Amino acid sequence: MKRQIYEELLASHKDRIYSHALYSLRDAHDAEDVTQEVFLKLWDRYESIDPEKVGGWLTRVTHNLCIDHSRRRKAQRNNFGHPDHEAVDTLVAVRGGLGDPEQNLLLSQRQAALLDALETLTPETRSVMIMHYFQDMKLHEIGSALDKSVSALKVQIHRARKSLRLVLTNVAETPPQAQRGTG
Repeated sequence: MKRQIYEELLASHKDRIYSHALYSLRDAHDAEDVTQEVFLKLWDRYESIDPEKVGGWLTRVTHNLCIDHSRRRKAQRNNFGHPDHEAVDTLVAVRGGLGDPEQNLLLSQRQAALLDALETLTPETRSVMIMHYFQDMKLHEIGSALDKSVSALKVQIHRARKSLRLVLTNVAETPPQAQRGTG
């Protein structure tokens, strides 16, 4: 691969790949590692990738690496890699900051609750939700990247939304002391 082409691809896709990994893994260091690994794979395999489908290929590789990383982290069952909630909160705040401090606080609380609720989904479903809702990817783009039909994605998203709604309803009904574990 020519260095110039690689640098152009890196510049145009790195933010999307990193944000996908950060939302999925909720740890800035892990997201950086996954992003780096994605672009190393691109360097190694560029000749075998259809140039018109590089974006989808990158999305699929990011999705798969995030799932692999989540499985490894869960299997290790040690306390070395806690989710970096501040990094995700910073990313969300930068994306949608409002001028009114009260609105920012309310938005921040809702975002934190949603991000926590996303943790209850399987890594694959969480990744699909991130691509669709946080990265504004169309269902056909996600389907192409993950080799899934649009109808299968619609069902997956419907079930995930139903699950998230249940989790968020339970959080809203739980007294604040019980949520913090002090009650």
